[in-house]
Parts: sequence; C-alpha cells; structure tokens
Amino acid sequence: MNNAKDISVVVTTYNNPGFLELVLQALERQRVLPGEVIVADDGSGEETRQLIERHKKLMPVPLVHSWIPDEGFRVAKSRNIAVAKARGSYIILLDGDIVVTPDFVADHLRLMQPGRLVTGSRARLGEKATRRHVAEKNAHMTFWTRGLGRRFVMLHAPWLNGLFSHRDVLRRARSCHMAFFRDDFLAVNGFEERFIGWGYEDSEFVQRLFNHGLHRWNAKLMASAVHLYHKSSPTNRSEENMALLQQTINEHRKRAELGVDQYL
Repeated sequence: MNNAKDISVVVTTYNNPGFLELVLQALERQRVLPGEVIVADDGSGEETRQLIERHKKLMPVPLVHSWIPDEGFRVAKSRNIAVAKARGSYIILLDGDIVVTPDFVADHLRLMQPGRLVTGSRARLGEKATRRHVAEKNAHMTFWTRGLGRRFVMLHAPWLNGLFSHRDVLRRARSCHMAFFRDDFLAVNGFEERFIGWGYEDSEFVQRLFNHGLHRWNAKLMASAVHLYHKSSPTNRSEENMALLQQTINEHRKRAELGVDQYL
C-alpha cells in the first residue's frame, strides 16, 4: 500500500529566496505530508541558506539542504545529487517557482503506480500578482486568486482524472512538476549532466523513461500548482542540447552517460 512517508519532494532553487519562501510554506501546509523535502540548490548564497535553516524549524518533516557550488546552470547535477540523498521510494520534482495547493501530496499519493510517470499542469500567476504574493509572503492561492491565468488548472475533481488521454509524448513534459519511482530514476541513471545551460534536459530524461518502459499519466484536475512569474531563461546551448535529445531518440538510449551513479 502506498504511504506518503515513501514520498520525497525535491525542489530546485537558485538565488531566489522570495520564491522559495512561498514554495516551502505551501509544502508545510499539506493535508498529507511527504516523508521529506529536499532543496536541490544549484549554488545559492547565504540568504537562501538562512531561509532554509529557518524553515527547518517550521517544516513538519525533515527538510534537507542539498547544495552544490555555483558553476553556472547545473540543474541536472543538483537534481541527481538530491535524488541520490532521498530516502523515499517515490520522487516528486518541483521547480523553485511552483507553489502547490494543500491536496498536492495527497493527490500524488493516489496517482502513484508502478510503470507510471506523472506530469502535472500549472496555473500562471501574473507579474504584478507574483510581486504582491512575494512581498506579503503569501503562499495561499486558489481558483479565485487575483492575477491568475489558466485558472481552470486549479479545479479539483480527482474522480474525473481518468477521463483524460494519457499519451507517451514529450510535449509539455516539464520537470518543474513531475513524479516517478526512485528505482526508475536510478534505472535510467537520472538526468544527463552533459546538458549545459537551460533547455531540453528534462525532455531527454523523459524520453529515456519512455525507452525504459514507463507510461505518462497527466495529473489533470489533481495536484494543482501555480507557476510564479519570471522572465524566460536565456539559453545559448539550444542546438547542442537538442542534438543530445535527438541522439537519445534515434539510439533508443535508456541510461544517461553522465548521471546519478556518480553519487551513489
């Protein structure tokens, strides 16, 4: 039987304590708590460290700060190290700009099934509303929150989830809200650290999970979350990273060449 203590929530962050404050608040208010929360920190400074230390006293479950030195965008490495530390058998990945609703972990507990990769949608909070929530340190967001786009994502109707199509496609498969069993993560050797800079590292990871035999399931009308506004991340490695993704597709690769096995 699935148990929420089997769940490790891994949150990525980099020098954005205002956003991380809201993300951690939301996880502290879960109706069903995970076994632990791990912050996969890609080299943040002292302000983030102090924030996490403060929330260690507030979080009802263990809060782990998994920090790596700032060497540029190394989110694949930071996630691999965090998952290597995880004690749970099931991993929920969240980006540090995703604020979840109180039923989030409970819904993922219901969605946990062997052979399944769960991906979730998110509503979008506008720029002005994001600034307001950060300034007020207010992580409370609902269907009626001002400044919310795609607000129908916030509807909660778990009994209707099975009506939606569940296709094994890469489109919109983003690691900002994704869940899978840790054993499957280890089987494909986690994220490919040959990806440098922003772009396609999550799509390549998902493709290897498909090659490994997992099937994608959408968390429609469940596990609602809100994406905080920020400017898009620039990339100067899109061609190189796309080439790595295409290689994985063409060669039906299942394991990362430079992956999590370094840290086990």
